[in-house]
Amino acid sequence: MVRSLTFIHLFIILAVGYIGGALLFREIPIAASEKWIGFFDSRVISTVDGSIWRPFLTLLVFFVLTFLLSVNNKTRHTILFFGAIKCVLFGMSSSFLLFSGIKIWEYAIWWFPFQFISCLIFLIYCVVLSPPYFSRVSRKARNLQAVPVLAGLSLFIFLLEITIFHFLIR
Repeated sequence: MVRSLTFIHLFIILAVGYIGGALLFREIPIAASEKWIGFFDSRVISTVDGSIWRPFLTLLVFFVLTFLLSVNNKTRHTILFFGAIKCVLFGMSSSFLLFSGIKIWEYAIWWFPFQFISCLIFLIYCVVLSPPYFSRVSRKARNLQAVPVLAGLSLFIFLLEITIFHFLIR
């Protein structure tokens, strides 16, 4: 029961973050959204600027920052907030891609499935670092065995997404 509650919790965060990002894209000017989307992934703004390093550094920053926040008990409650921020950026980027006129098959093959899986893996990573209140058994030492597995899985999804981007989109 607790595991299913955790996944329902994560899917709600993902859905609300995605929809929030789409609504945020509607409300802010295009120039401001381009700045935030460019930080998240510059390939969304310009497929010509398809550098592998910027999205990789962004992925690394999200993982390292949340891990550093999980070390201190006072900042541990902000970890899922960073997971939600990643979901909001995913929603904003998706709205920008659809607004800019990307072909729907490119969006369906390249952007949406890989970013959806990446956000879900990142949210699971956040839950492993700081479990929600309903799944905490005790306040003993944290079990971080899943952290390298989730980081490796996220890297694999990232490399697969980069490969598809360079061969199909670019």
